[in-house]
Amino acid sequence: MFANLISLLRVLSLPAIIYAVVKSAWGFAIFIFLLAVLSDIVDAYIAKRLKETSKVGSFLDPFADKFLVLGLLLFFSIQEMFSFLFLSVFIFRDIIAAWLRLRASRDGVMIKSAKTYGKLVTYTHFAIIFSLLLISFTGGEPFFLFISISAALLISFLSIIHYTVSYVRGVSFLKGKGKKLEQENLIILTNRKSRGYRDRYRRHLLKRFARRRNAPIKSLPLGKNMFKGVNKVTKGFDHVIIAGGDGSFESALNNKTLAKKSLGFFPLGAGNAFYSHFYKGKRFEYLRKRFPFKEDEMDILEISYGKAKRETLFLSIGLDAEVIQMSSKHRSENHFWDYFKGSWKALFRARGDYELDCKIDDKKFNWDNCITLSFAKIPYFGFGIRSLLGEVDADDGKVYGLGVINTHSVFLNKIVRIWGLLLGMVNMNHFPLLPLRGKKVIIKSEVPFPIQAGGEFLGYSHKIEIKVKRKQKVLMI
Repeated sequence: MFANLISLLRVLSLPAIIYAVVKSAWGFAIFIFLLAVLSDIVDAYIAKRLKETSKVGSFLDPFADKFLVLGLLLFFSIQEMFSFLFLSVFIFRDIIAAWLRLRASRDGVMIKSAKTYGKLVTYTHFAIIFSLLLISFTGGEPFFLFISISAALLISFLSIIHYTVSYVRGVSFLKGKGKKLEQENLIILTNRKSRGYRDRYRRHLLKRFARRRNAPIKSLPLGKNMFKGVNKVTKGFDHVIIAGGDGSFESALNNKTLAKKSLGFFPLGAGNAFYSHFYKGKRFEYLRKRFPFKEDEMDILEISYGKAKRETLFLSIGLDAEVIQMSSKHRSENHFWDYFKGSWKALFRARGDYELDCKIDDKKFNWDNCITLSFAKIPYFGFGIRSLLGEVDADDGKVYGLGVINTHSVFLNKIVRIWGLLLGMVNMNHFPLLPLRGKKVIIKSEVPFPIQAGGEFLGYSHKIEIKVKRKQKVLMI
C-alpha cells in the first residue's frame, strides 16, 4: 500500500510543482520535487528490505516518473527556461526506445539493462529540473544545469546504442540457433476444420508451399481423433508439417507417433502463436519463398490438473483462461471479433482476483490478488495482442511464466490486465507483470481457477503442476 502511495505521489507532484511555479513559491516547488525524488529511494529501500518485489511494485511505476519529468520540462520550455531542442531529443529518445522494445518483443529478444538505462535517464532529468528550480530560486550559476543536460544527452544516446546493439545481437543469436536441414523429407498434414482453411488465399499458399518443397498434402480425418491412422500416413517421413491452428499443433504434440518426428507448422488457424515463433513473425507472403528449414529442439511442458495430464507449449490460468472459454462459444469467420466479444463478456462476468499459493522449485509465494498467470516455452502466446514472457530459452529444461499481480484495489483488476498487455507488447518488465522461472511449478487455490492450454479451455481445478516433460524436434527458420 505504501508503494502505491509513492507512485501516486509522483503523478500528483507535477500539478503541485506547476502550481507552485506559477505562484512563484520556489521553496515549496523544490520541497515537492525533492519529495518525489526521495520516493524513488524509499521505494527501492522497502523492496530490498522486504525481499519480495511482488508486494512492493505498482502498475503506476512505468509512467509515473515520465509523466512528472517530461511534463515539467515542457512547462519550463514554454516559460523559455529550457530548450525545446533538448526536450525534443528526450522525447525522440523515448519514441525510439519504445519502437526498439516493440521490435524486440515481436522477435522474442530481451533487451538487457533497459530498466537501468531508463532509471538513469529519469534521474538526469530530475537533475535538470532541480537545477532549473534552483536557478530560479537562488539566481545561481547554470554550471550544474550544463552538467545535468550533458549527462542526460549522453545517457540518452548511449541507451539507444545499447538497445540497438542488444536487439541486433539477439536477433543474430536466434537466427544462428538450430542445425540446417540439408535434406527435407516432408509430408504436410492438413486440418480442414481450421478457420484458415476456409480462406482461399491461405489454401493457395499451402499448395504453393507444398510444390516448392515437393511435399505431399494429406488431409486429417474430420472426426474427434484427427490423428487416427497417422502412423501409416507418416511412415517413411522424418519431417511432418502440421497445417492448422495452434490447437492442431498442440494435439500433434500429444500424439505418440508424431512426438518422434520433427514437427513444423503452417498457419491455418486464427491465433497462430506458433507461426509467430517458428517464422519469427514474418508475413504470410514469406511462405511463398523457398527457404531452408533448421532443425532444433524444444522443451515440452506437462501439466497435471485433477486426474488429467496434457503436454503443451503454452497455458494460462485465471482471467485469460476465462476469456478463451467465452471466446470459444463464438464461431464466426472473424476470430478477432470472437475474441473481442469473449473479452467483453469476461470484463463483466469473469472473476479476476485469485488468491494463489505458488511453489517454484524451493521458493514459495502467496498472491492475494492475482489476475492471471501464463506459462510457456515460446515468447508469444494467446490471441490478438500477444505478450512477451521474456528471454525464453526453448530447451533449457525450465518453465517460464508471467504473472499479473495487482497491488491496488480489486476494482482495478481488469484495467490492470489491459495495462499489462501493453507493457508486454513493448517489452517492459514492470509491475503488474512478474516474471517467473523454474524447473517445477505448483499452484494451489481454495477457489477453483480456470485453465487453458494451447488456446483450448480445459476446465477448473484447485491445483496444477507444471514441468518440462520431454524434448521435441521442430522445424524453424
